[in-house]
Amino acid sequence: MKSSTLIAILSLTAVHAYSTFGGQRLNTQVSNGGSMTMKKGKPNVPPQMRGAYKRNQQLAQQRDAMIAATQPGADGLPVFNLFVRTKVAKQWYPCGSFKGDERSAALAKSYADGGMFSGMSKSQMDKGVSGSLFRDLNKLQGALLRQYPQLKGKELEYGYKLAFEGLSEEQGKIAVIEVKEQSGVLDGVLNNLFGK
Repeated sequence: MKSSTLIAILSLTAVHAYSTFGGQRLNTQVSNGGSMTMKKGKPNVPPQMRGAYKRNQQLAQQRDAMIAATQPGADGLPVFNLFVRTKVAKQWYPCGSFKGDERSAALAKSYADGGMFSGMSKSQMDKGVSGSLFRDLNKLQGALLRQYPQLKGKELEYGYKLAFEGLSEEQGKIAVIEVKEQSGVLDGVLNNLFGK
């Protein structure tokens, strides 16, 4: 009688060793013999760890959002993932990303197809990214130096990695760009004529 009762108790504890979900509460058997009950949708975290738990949840959501922002979406628009490094150390640090428009999608498609105009498309994308960086370079550098203090006082080099469907492995590598103001064809002629 005692052995059958013992076997029944052991089998019940073995069954409850796994989490079971029953209605509105989650019941879990803990290895030390106690059990924890968690209400549906609420974490079972000790009171002293709730602040850290919330921060970790927020950081995980931000990380997931950042990862999603670096990948091309269903709209087919390219994503330009920006990187920075020093000219000496040559170690890339991520510094943001931005999504292209329909024009950059056409350029990226031409570049990915590798046709006659792929070199020209790549050059146009490089100039576009360079011009976009130039407009907000001071603000970007301030944010970078706060995030990566090891870059302070060093000459920086910028690059981008294109995220677009259909790129070869070589095309998906980081392209180094020179950040400078972009001007149109007539801007150079007008500057020479009028001495601006």
